[in-house]
Amino acid sequence: MQLLERWLEEFRGLGYLTGSDMRVLEQQDDTEVTRGLIVVDLSEAATITYLQPIAGSDGRWKATMEARDTTIELTAVGIVNLGNELNVLGALVSFLETKSRELLAAG
Repeated sequence: MQLLERWLEEFRGLGYLTGSDMRVLEQQDDTEVTRGLIVVDLSEAATITYLQPIAGSDGRWKATMEARDTTIELTAVGIVNLGNELNVLGALVSFLETKSRELLAAG
C-alpha cells in the first residue's frame, strides 16, 4: 500500500488539474492477504472508479466504473469537465502501468 501511495503522490506532483478525489484503499484478496487499489471519484459523473492491476499481465492496469442507478445530465461545461477528469484518469492508468513495468523489470 505504501508503494501505491507514493506513486499516487508522485502523480499528483505532475500537476494534472482534476476535480476528482483520488485515494488508495486496502483490498482483501483470496490470493494475497491484502493489496491496494486506487479509487477515483469522478465529480462530474458522481460515480466511483477503481483502478487495479490486471492479474497475470505485464504490468497493465484496468479501470472499473461502478454502475449508476440514476441518469446524469450535464451542461456543456460539465461535459468538458468530465472529459478532463477522464483524460486525467487515463494519464493515471498510463502512469501506473509505467511504474508497474519498471518494478517488474527490476525484478
